[in-house]
Amino acid sequence: MTGKEDRGKQIEAELAKVRGNKEVINAADVVAWAQKHPKSVLYTCFEWDDAAAGAEHRLWQARRLIALHIVTIEGERKTVSLTVDRVKGGGYRQIEDVVRVPELRDRMLQDALNELRRVRAKYTTLTELASVFAEIDKFDPDKSEVA
Repeated sequence: MTGKEDRGKQIEAELAKVRGNKEVINAADVVAWAQKHPKSVLYTCFEWDDAAAGAEHRLWQARRLIALHIVTIEGERKTVSLTVDRVKGGGYRQIEDVVRVPELRDRMLQDALNELRRVRAKYTTLTELASVFAEIDKFDPDKSEVA
């Protein structure tokens, strides 16, 4: 097991402790538990400096504002965040500009396929969606996920 896998297992075990025998695990409970256990792996997953955490949260809020409010009259998004931009600090491009540039359109398509694969992994136990997932595989069965 790699260090990353080991860390993931530790986080999973700590999250199980937080959940206990409850039916639902609550995010606020996770934060409270981590705060009470500063030597835990979960503790290291959070930004405890309030100023830095506030700045991160405002960035998240800005991303949501962009996604929710730069839309067509029908409510469809007009912007997209491409993985190639995220390594350079992130940002959003106008979809109409992206589809005009073959390399960017290809990246948007690959990002969409990767997102669909993540959805499939999350909902694979729902047999009702098997035909939907099969269509994803038909479209692009040989490409591996690209970050």
